[in-house]
Amino acid sequence: MEHIRITSKGNVSKTILLIFILGVVFVAALKLINLDIQKFQERLSNVPEVLGRMMAIDISIVPEALLNIVTSLSLALLTLVVAIFIAMFLSFLAASNIAPNPFLAISIKGIFAIIRSIPSLVWGLMVIASLGFGNVSGFVAILISAVGYLVKTFTASIEESGSEIIEAMKSTGASRSKIICHGLIPLCITAFVAWITVCFEMNLSESIGLGIIGVGGIGLLLTQAINTYNYAQTTTIVILICLLMFGVELVMTRIKNNIKFGSS
Repeated sequence: MEHIRITSKGNVSKTILLIFILGVVFVAALKLINLDIQKFQERLSNVPEVLGRMMAIDISIVPEALLNIVTSLSLALLTLVVAIFIAMFLSFLAASNIAPNPFLAISIKGIFAIIRSIPSLVWGLMVIASLGFGNVSGFVAILISAVGYLVKTFTASIEESGSEIIEAMKSTGASRSKIICHGLIPLCITAFVAWITVCFEMNLSESIGLGIIGVGGIGLLLTQAINTYNYAQTTTIVILICLLMFGVELVMTRIKNNIKFGSS
């Protein structure tokens, strides 16, 4: 009983210390950012006027916007397909339970941990500095992010669900290629497809966001409308983007549900 009391007191002390540390960090962050509340309040007066202007829509931009949406979808899909092949190959080299070399597995995980730590927008800026503006730069930037994401998720899926079947197939004398093709891939395919659907949504969001730095597609058209203060076109494009993302979400959810049903 005394031990329980001591333990609970220790937990309370740790909780108080954690709250204190978080409070200090919060205050330090607030000081570092130096929020100008007065200026914020002054600018709030402009919000009703801007919202009023954004209540209008411009139907004439719809055909061009739809064409750019197709471009963004194509960019997201193309990068996804290429990323799947690259990540599938690398994940079986990085998964600790099937990797041919432990050092190679650690190296791949380390490299892609660094890649994932850099936002796609930064990758886009670096690629544009080398290749210039356009869809090619967007493709490379999104591909880097997509491969980094899929390598992590594929590797985790293999490591979580493959140990028992690997040992069983090794005991029968199966080669590494047979273990992967006949054991791991059928076992992990449901998880792989689920991660792929998430990655497609991420690719599409990034293809839209990269329009800020000159990548083609609906994001570039939105950036142009914002830069020219064309509120009606901005609103129309935003509505179309929302409908696009909502439709993609429905399709991806349907795909994931069908996979779960088929695997049960």
